[in-house]
Amino acid sequence: MSDLPLLPGFCLSHPQEKPRPLRQSLGWKKGVPLVREPDPPPLPLADQHDLERHERLLQFGVRRRLPSPPKFLPEWALLDKKVLRFRGYFSERVPETGQVCCVRPVVICYYLLDDALSVTEPRTPNSGLDQGRLLSRQRVPHPDGGFWHWTHLNLGTTLNLYGRRYVICDCDPFTKEYLLSEGTELGSSLPLPCDPYNLLRQSRAETPSRASDLRPHSAPAQPSAHRGPILKFDVLVEEGDEGAMSAVLLYRTDTLTVELRLPAHLHLPEIKRFSPVLLRPVKVPLRDSGMGAFVDIGEEGKAGEWLLPRHLIPPATVTIFGRRVLVMGCDAATQRFLLQHHGAGNIPSMRVVDTSKPDESGSSGKTQSDVVPRERPRRGLLDSDDATVLRFSAKLDSPGDEDGDRCFILSYHVVDATMELKERPRPGGLGGRLLSRSHVPKPKAGRDGHKTRWGYDFYTLDDLCIGSTIDIWGRHYLITGADLHVYNYTRQHEDKVSPQLLSSLLNFFGGEAKEEATGEVDN
Repeated sequence: MSDLPLLPGFCLSHPQEKPRPLRQSLGWKKGVPLVREPDPPPLPLADQHDLERHERLLQFGVRRRLPSPPKFLPEWALLDKKVLRFRGYFSERVPETGQVCCVRPVVICYYLLDDALSVTEPRTPNSGLDQGRLLSRQRVPHPDGGFWHWTHLNLGTTLNLYGRRYVICDCDPFTKEYLLSEGTELGSSLPLPCDPYNLLRQSRAETPSRASDLRPHSAPAQPSAHRGPILKFDVLVEEGDEGAMSAVLLYRTDTLTVELRLPAHLHLPEIKRFSPVLLRPVKVPLRDSGMGAFVDIGEEGKAGEWLLPRHLIPPATVTIFGRRVLVMGCDAATQRFLLQHHGAGNIPSMRVVDTSKPDESGSSGKTQSDVVPRERPRRGLLDSDDATVLRFSAKLDSPGDEDGDRCFILSYHVVDATMELKERPRPGGLGGRLLSRSHVPKPKAGRDGHKTRWGYDFYTLDDLCIGSTIDIWGRHYLITGADLHVYNYTRQHEDKVSPQLLSSLLNFFGGEAKEEATGEVDN
């Protein structure tokens, strides 16, 4: 083995290696297994702790770790939610005001992520303009080619976006910092110009105007302590050749205005359908030349002296806008006012109108005319006559043939003498209700020959004879038939109907026609 070369693998032992035997740690002593005590350490225990502390200091204190490389972020993540915000304005001409232009402030936002633009106008109350988002977020083409970029935006720059010119006046701090960091030289900020149109509107709003008298009684135009009394007179208003009409005149002493209303005891369909006001509260000139329709009520300096309470002491006659008004009386409060301020005594009172009805119980019988219409008393359980409805068939009494195939059903309610008109469906027509349940007044001829409905006479059951013609609000209807129930009702109440109605029903339901009359008016 000694002749082998000293090459790796041929040498079984190292010549310079010293033997390092392991000391035996287990042994026997007097037949008992024992563990041999370890050899004492080469250094004391305190020195070992000190050596360990220095090793940790050399390992962790002197050696420093290399810093980690920065985290990579793509461009879309860096520019996300980064917006350049500019404030500007654009102007446009208001067509209703001639040459006056309207300056409208806007906010222009540029999105760095996708180079898009959006324009928004702040909303102002009561502007009358379509404000809000004017241009949604999108890439806007540049007039010189390409699209608008943030390098084109600067203070004082004019943007032409789809034909509308926006002037940039200012921007927020983030936009200034970003543009300066990119090497852009910022221009000087521009003040937002005043809006001439808003100045014109404010000047118009500051002009004095008359206060309206249309406020509800729960919110008066002025405190009740400063409001004057309201004088109430009973008058007759001239109606040309047709005579005179009863009315109530209200005079407001605080505003010197006159109001004419219809009295509440006139239960006419025109009053219920339309307003009972004949003349709204307005100042009336005292010396009226008869051209009342041409008096400018708003020009107080030209109208002259106004109508005062001393001119209305009854009995008196005044002219209100071309119509003569006869003052006949007043209420108790007005009598006290005229006696205290004008020394007028022995003034006639207002007329007392009897508004009681035979079928109404609990009414006082005599009431004074009032401005507010009185509610009719609510009826209790219906009697047998209250539910009686008499039906007639009718058609239009017109010379034209285009309405010849139209058939109508006229219902008459016996309890209150009201009428209701319906049209039966036909081919090419819808039909349906033409007249709701109401009293139908009879037309009367005036002095000029024209018919008017301002009267107190209404159609009753005696006017609905077979073959007669009735006028319902300007249209003539011919009664052609009736239900068999109408015939039975008239035979049971012969003392309450006219002989003409009874004879017409007897002729209509006579003999063999009785069986056919049952189906004359279909349901």
